[in-house]
Amino acid sequence: MFEMISKLLHPGADEEVLKRASANLRKMLLMATLSVGVMYFMVAYTSMDMQVAMFRMAWLFFSALGLIVFYLVTVKDQELDLRRLLLCSLIILAQMALMMGWNSVQEHLAQFSRGQLLLVLPYILAPSAAAVMVGRDLGIFMALSGTFFGVVLFPLDCPVLILADYIVVSFLTGVVSASLSSRVRKREQIIYAGIASGCVVFVTTLVLGLLRENGLASLRDGFDASWLAIEFAMAVAVNFIVAVLVNGLMPILEKIFNISTHITWLEWADMNHPILRKLQIAAPGTFHHSLYVQRLSEAAAEAIGADVTRAGVCGLYHDIGKINNPQYFAENIADQSMSPHIDLTPEASARIITSHVPDGVELAREYKLNSRIISVIREHHGVTTAYFFYRKALDRYEEEKQRFDEGQTDTCPDEVDKSIFTYKGPIPQTRESGIVSMADAVESATRSLQHPTETDIRTMIDGIFRGRILDGHLQDCDLTLGDIAKMKESFFHTLRTMNHNRIAYPKPQKEDATTAVVDKRREEDAEKS
Repeated sequence: MFEMISKLLHPGADEEVLKRASANLRKMLLMATLSVGVMYFMVAYTSMDMQVAMFRMAWLFFSALGLIVFYLVTVKDQELDLRRLLLCSLIILAQMALMMGWNSVQEHLAQFSRGQLLLVLPYILAPSAAAVMVGRDLGIFMALSGTFFGVVLFPLDCPVLILADYIVVSFLTGVVSASLSSRVRKREQIIYAGIASGCVVFVTTLVLGLLRENGLASLRDGFDASWLAIEFAMAVAVNFIVAVLVNGLMPILEKIFNISTHITWLEWADMNHPILRKLQIAAPGTFHHSLYVQRLSEAAAEAIGADVTRAGVCGLYHDIGKINNPQYFAENIADQSMSPHIDLTPEASARIITSHVPDGVELAREYKLNSRIISVIREHHGVTTAYFFYRKALDRYEEEKQRFDEGQTDTCPDEVDKSIFTYKGPIPQTRESGIVSMADAVESATRSLQHPTETDIRTMIDGIFRGRILDGHLQDCDLTLGDIAKMKESFFHTLRTMNHNRIAYPKPQKEDATTAVVDKRREEDAEKS
């Protein structure tokens, strides 16, 4: 049945799109059923009249059905996360509960003007919280949902003009709030977005009041500046309080639903984070390498439309496991002739090198980093091989095998176990993980080039991508061939900028007259002494 409905909603779509649409439909129907059921019990108590109850149930049902169809038609390229849907259901229920707090106003419509009623409704709770937690698109969808569901809180005999004005104010304010909240980089910006939304509520209600009778009280019997100031304060105060509530609930919702906001990702990018400070001290070479990977990842993510902040933060943390044994990694060894690997077998060296992945996962869990960062740490090497030590082990085996064949030794060497030199994976599962993985490989390879030309850099990038594609390293991370081409070009331009040559300043051919005088005086003083 779900597949049939998906085909009707997306005629001509391929099998993969239909599969995602069917999964989205199941999840949205589940969440809508739960939400509508709870909302019905929330609003049904206001009247024991069966006619009112049936009207509200029908309105909720058809509103939810229409919203589901609208969303599934407009969004088909990504599969919805059940946790995010549950979060959206929870916040829309919270907004309905807050609006029910104003339900008593229905009994006092004679004392309140239409405009004053519109000023004090908490329109922005669901749109603002959804935009911050999930994204602008779902925030705007929550604005639409909250507008339609909020209609059932008005009495059946409520004038049509009041409902029409409510719909205009609610949706416009929700869209503004979602748009402003989706771009916040600091938590206090949510408060500013709430204040701005309050201004939108006031201005919209003021305009509607000028167009129709019985608007704001300040306009009912002529212009009253004092009442206008009070009504403006009412609109701003209500939205300010709701924004403070959203700000306070965000850390709790992040913990419950394991969803990290853009603000939290920016906080993880702070160089004063304990694990990053530890990396700077214990492994300065690795920290410098991580900064390069961060820059490469951000540029590539921007080029292909991936999450720039998430890719950059994951690039910053991908090698934190090297903190445990920093002296064994090339970027931390000043003189390669003094490398500790000289005294180790290739197998021992490989175990130390590959262990930085599980060590990094353990450290990330210890410092309670996001699960997406942990996934990138685990996936950034995939199932590749520590080839330098693997090749060294093969060469040693061939030498010992040749000596055995010639009768110089009595013991036949054991064949090289490739699994010792192979990372345990899995291969990258997300676009950001694939970006960080390739940025790490490209940056590491660039350090081996001496005074690289543009041709050297391009050849190196092409070779790394070709090898990873043939190995199937990028097959599960949703990177298309077009994305890969853009990533290669982005890596090239970023590396060319990072490895630019400085201008060689010419030495002066003739001594400056002042310098010659100073040097002569120094010679005379030296002779006297």
